[in-house]
Amino acid sequence: MIRSTLTVAALTIASMTGSVHADTVRGALCGLKRLAPGSSVEEFSCDFTQLQGNAYITGSRWKFAFPAAEQNKTYQRQNSDDFVRFIRKGQYSLTVYQSGVKPLELGP
Repeated sequence: MIRSTLTVAALTIASMTGSVHADTVRGALCGLKRLAPGSSVEEFSCDFTQLQGNAYITGSRWKFAFPAAEQNKTYQRQNSDDFVRFIRKGQYSLTVYQSGVKPLELGP
């Protein structure tokens, strides 16, 4: 009886901890644009991690955290097949190309 109770408890704990899984893309391409007149886009290699709706971007000079609970409050998130963009109104936009390259832009 004690053995089966311990087994059930161990399996329950393992299943709870096993379901939390971060998706990380290493070597993504990030583009940071300050939302000020005349500013250009700073491109850099970055790692992009998503965990339970939260997003984390880490580069050699920059680190960003976008908590899911703050979406549409302190930042906007745009998802596309080619990129993910985070916008902090009046401050900056951060675009993450998970493939590591910008897609070819087609002209009009």
